[in-house]
Amino acid sequence: MLNELQQYLDGDDNTFGLDYVGTHGFLVACAVGPALANWQGHLFDGQKANVPPAILALVEQWFRQICDTLADEQSIDFPFDEIDQLDVESNLGDWCIGFVDAMFVNEQTDWFDIDEEAVGMLTMPMMVFSGIEDDDPDLQAMRQNEDILEQMADEIPNNLTELFLLFHAPAN
Repeated sequence: MLNELQQYLDGDDNTFGLDYVGTHGFLVACAVGPALANWQGHLFDGQKANVPPAILALVEQWFRQICDTLADEQSIDFPFDEIDQLDVESNLGDWCIGFVDAMFVNEQTDWFDIDEEAVGMLTMPMMVFSGIEDDDPDLQAMRQNEDILEQMADEIPNNLTELFLLFHAPAN
């Protein structure tokens, strides 16, 4: 299943969506954060009708697997073997671009409404590695510090779990 999906997402036929790694980041953000209506439409830049139905079904299946993993309180496996570099131009950077894209297209519910400080801290590593807001001096300073980048990369799996709980744990 994932091989076929990866071939499409990384291939020349995918002219509307993110690559395989970025798509995973997008799907994880949709799973851990507030509900995003028409997430497949957003994923394929409003061109969902031009994506083969079999691919849409595989993306939906992948999304369900990610949701099930989180619901089972397991860590998300990244779609790359290891972090190859601690910078924006890396697999982790591509993954974070997808994650942040999903955050920014979610106009129905602002991620920061639930707890601005907590969400800001938990999503900071994704913001740093995505390269988005490249003109922000604080983010640029973080991107220049290898120790901070390493710490942030290590925090991402736990932050995903915390985000999931923040948005999806039953209120007491």
